[in-house]
Amino acid sequence: MSVKITPNGEQLVREQITNLKQELKQVRMDKNSAYHACGDDKFANPNFHKLEQDERMLDERIREMQDAYKTAELIKFDERNTEIVDIGSIVKCSFEYTDFTEEEIYEIVGYGESNIVENKIFYDTPVAKKLIGLKIGEETIMSVPSGKVKCRVLKMYRTWEDVEIL
Repeated sequence: MSVKITPNGEQLVREQITNLKQELKQVRMDKNSAYHACGDDKFANPNFHKLEQDERMLDERIREMQDAYKTAELIKFDERNTEIVDIGSIVKCSFEYTDFTEEEIYEIVGYGESNIVENKIFYDTPVAKKLIGLKIGEETIMSVPSGKVKCRVLKMYRTWEDVEIL
């Protein structure tokens, strides 16, 4: 199954791959130095082993990202959908727990763009999956570790600047 990626996500993924390749290059140089520092007894050098593990993990991460990028479905939109929650939507939700209610604003993003600090959630996360397709005023029930929570779509925005104005 291919992932969905926006033009912004496409740029971020390319940058991430470039950064990971640079990091891998450095790990390989460090590994080479560690190998020469320990002579024939590379197996006794714990730093060499850690660098080997780091190399394998970085190599695998790069391969995964490249494979996802190659098969990604590019999602373009001129304007954010403010009628129905979809990839690109900025949505304000009310979450009603058993003992309190809170409001959150999320942007539903494509592959490579998620950033929880900026409230950007990947479209394939459980929360985003429940929100996609809803309209303003509609509700859904989500399962969380503490039980069930009712989520209602309160508002949708065209830009993050619109959110900050209010």
